[in-house]
Amino acid sequence: MRVRLEGASVTYEGAAGERNRALDDVTLSLDGGVTGLMGQTGSGKSTLLEVLAGVLPPDSGRLLVDGADALRGPGARRLAASVGLVFQIPERQFFESTVEREVCFGLLARGAGAREARERAASALALMGLDLDEIGRRSPFALSGGQQRRVAIASVLALRPALLLLDEPTAGLDPRARAACLAAVRAAAEGGATVVVASHDANALAAVADRVVALEAGSVTLDGPMRALLGDAGLMRAHGLEGACAARAASALRRAGVDVPGTPLTAEELASAIARGRAS
Repeated sequence: MRVRLEGASVTYEGAAGERNRALDDVTLSLDGGVTGLMGQTGSGKSTLLEVLAGVLPPDSGRLLVDGADALRGPGARRLAASVGLVFQIPERQFFESTVEREVCFGLLARGAGAREARERAASALALMGLDLDEIGRRSPFALSGGQQRRVAIASVLALRPALLLLDEPTAGLDPRARAACLAAVRAAAEGGATVVVASHDANALAAVADRVVALEAGSVTLDGPMRALLGDAGLMRAHGLEGACAARAASALRRAGVDVPGTPLTAEELASAIARGRAS
C-alpha cells in the first residue's frame, strides 16, 4: 500500500490554553517495507501513527492512499478496511470479555466466518508465542502487561492489514516474546504490508527496519536507510537519540584505537567486525 502524507500539521491546546503543535508540516511517503519511527517522548510519534491510521484528521495537509484522498469518500473507506493500529497502551484497544472474542472481533467485523476467524486468531496468537486454547477464555484485562501487548498485536496481525502501524510494540516484552514480535513484524513486511514501527528501542529497529525517520518537536529531522542512521552513533547523539548498542560500542572502540570496520548493528556483527579489524 502506498501512503503519502503531505504538509500535515496537528495542533492541540495545552493546559494553560496555549496552542502547541504535535505535528508541524510533515511530508512523508511510505511504500512497503518497515519504517522505524524514532524521537524523544513528546516528539509526535504517536500522533503521526494516528494520522496515518486515519483516526486523527490533521488540521492541515493531506493523507493519500494509493493516490486517493484517505480522509474522505472511497479513499477513507479503503484506508479503514486496510489499516491495523496497535496502540502504545494495549488496554486502550480492548473491549471484549475474552481473549478469543477480542482477537476474532475484527475478523468477524470484516466478514470472516466463525471457523476462519478462530483459525486466524489462533495463528496470530501463536506468532506471538500464545496458545488460544490456553488463554482464549481469559479476560484480556486479567493478563500480564506483556501478555496484553502480545494479544493486542495478535488481534491486528490476524487482520493481515496492508498498512500495519505499531506504537512501541516491544515495550515490556521478555526476550523470547520480543524476538517473536520482531519476527512477526518482518514477516508482515515480507508479505507485502507497509509497516511503521514507532520505538525508542534502536536495537529492535536495527533488527527489522529498512528505513528510519526521526521526529523532533513534530518535525522530521532525519530520514534515511536504517543502517546508515542507526550505525552512526554520533549522528544519533546529535539528535538526542540512542543508536544501536553495537554501533555505540563500535564508536567507543574506535575512539580507543581499535579498528572496527563497517557499521555493525548487532553483537554478532560487532564481533565479526572486530575480528576482521584484527586480521587486517
